[in-house]
Amino acid sequence: MHVDEEVRRFLAEQPFAVVAVNLDLGSGEEVVVLVKTRRDVAEALRAARAPVETGWVVEATAHGPVVCWLVRCEASGAGDLVGEVYLDPADPSDLGLLGSLARQERVRVGFLDEDLEPAWVAELAWDEVRRLEAEQVRDRAEELLERAEAYDFEGAKEAFQERHSLDALAERVFPEAGEGH
Repeated sequence: MHVDEEVRRFLAEQPFAVVAVNLDLGSGEEVVVLVKTRRDVAEALRAARAPVETGWVVEATAHGPVVCWLVRCEASGAGDLVGEVYLDPADPSDLGLLGSLARQERVRVGFLDEDLEPAWVAELAWDEVRRLEAEQVRDRAEELLERAEAYDFEGAKEAFQERHSLDALAERVFPEAGEGH
């Protein structure tokens, strides 16, 4: 798994991180979600065959739109792993990523350990509904960007994060997950 050097540097600095990148895992370039976590957590998730779920939040802020892609995976022995990926609707590569997701037949999730070595590769439940959802997210983000008087991605992301904690977002996007806790 060859990860871009800039992405590797970012991941190396974080104890836990989630990113979405274009990678070639052997069958051509595709959007892959990378999750950096501890090896024992990734192995516990793999042993439990824990499903990986995703969900979207697209919202306007005073600084412009935010696209947040949440990723969740849970198993006893590993706990509840939740992370987010922020996509910039003004960035052509992020819009391209959304476009790719709307066309992809499957989306894989690579779990990397502390040394950025692959620990597990899982697949998201990805079907026509999920592809349409990615397309709608792209369309909504572009629409909100056109309406924004000014746009500042970092400011929009910061305003969004101040308004919504990760736990609150997870409860909103994955309401059934909170029922068992």
